[in-house]
Amino acid sequence: MSGDKSKKCRHGLQNNSDREKEKEVSANKEANLAPKQHGDHTLNTNMIGAVKKVLETELVAFRADLKKDWEDFRFEICEEIRRQTGELAKELNQELKETNARVAMGHWRGEHPRTAAAGQRVLQEKVSDLEGRARRNNIRLYGVPEDTEGTSMAAFVENLIKRELGGDLTVEGSLGIERAHRALGPKPPAGAPPRSVVVRFLQFTTKEEILRAAWKKTVCINDKRVYFGHDYAVEVQRKRKEYIPIKKALKEKGIRFQTPLNKMRVFYASGSVLYNSAAQAAEDLQKRGVVTEQLQVATARNNMTQTITEESLTQLIPWETQTTRRADFLKNICEKLKEFRRQDSDE
Repeated sequence: MSGDKSKKCRHGLQNNSDREKEKEVSANKEANLAPKQHGDHTLNTNMIGAVKKVLETELVAFRADLKKDWEDFRFEICEEIRRQTGELAKELNQELKETNARVAMGHWRGEHPRTAAAGQRVLQEKVSDLEGRARRNNIRLYGVPEDTEGTSMAAFVENLIKRELGGDLTVEGSLGIERAHRALGPKPPAGAPPRSVVVRFLQFTTKEEILRAAWKKTVCINDKRVYFGHDYAVEVQRKRKEYIPIKKALKEKGIRFQTPLNKMRVFYASGSVLYNSAAQAAEDLQKRGVVTEQLQVATARNNMTQTITEESLTQLIPWETQTTRRADFLKNICEKLKEFRRQDSDE
């Protein structure tokens, strides 16, 4: 029994000894492993710091290089723009000098001003024609005293026409007046001629019938004669005013005449003659002994507008545009701009 106990004791002591050895081995392993891990951590920290310093250095260098390249590029662009602008300015100044020289020497006087004047006359005739067509349904009343129309000019005109011309008209009911108003302009002072009245009808036939009836009768308002007439375009009115001194002379001589639109037809004993302008009519009437030299001068003064227009246009535009040279100049500018853009893209 004592022998078994001694064996158990020895076996227990051996087990304790083994456990202590294992603990020592485990502690030694942990002690050896801790420095190794600490060393790896230190190494990683040092590597990160070195890489960070390298990146910061490279980034600073890159920024410096980028700034320098941008400054160089901006300088080159500015210099190129200055150079191109200087060349264009020189060419423009040269063109201007040549133009001034030609104007001063009168080398550019030619057909261009006359052509422009002719084109202007054609356009003016077309505008006058369109304006006249827009006024075809209008009539003008001259001599209507101011402030006699009341609150409605259209109602006043319709009552006037029906009262004075109703027996000669075939129109029943309303005359179809679209609108009626005084001519645009300030109200004249007391004693001055009143403004004319513009009346627009819906139907052209109604307007023509009223005019025919009014020309056959004498219409008065407050013992003052009222005249009916067409509403002509501004240019036509200007040309018709040129015939005023001729009309006065013909009335004094008792010679019958008509003024269709901007022309004049005079009925002589030998037959009627149609004149296309007041100057033509005055010249022929002078040859016939109807008008005096003073009337001829007045008519020529009235017709001076057309002559002055051509002369003033020739003086203000005494050169002929050189289309070819201008086109070449613009083409040269475009080519230089394209070349500049191409160089910019290559860089």
